[in-house]
Amino acid sequence: MGDGGTDIIIKGASVHVNFDGSLYTKDPKDPNHHKHDQRKITRVRVQDEKGEDLLDRSDDKGLKWTITVSTK
Repeated sequence: MGDGGTDIIIKGASVHVNFDGSLYTKDPKDPNHHKHDQRKITRVRVQDEKGEDLLDRSDDKGLKWTITVSTK
């Protein structure tokens, strides 16, 4: 992960979040948040359960996104 790879993975059905905890450290003001102030989102890719792309956007300058995942 890191340096242009897949840094954060969110998988569905059951909830699975995978990220490098040494790269995205806990925010001391809120331990539920992890961050890296010098990194930016350069690609967002969403695939269905068959691995087919539903969305694939990239921009080396950075993308501003909010991804909300609801669970029950």
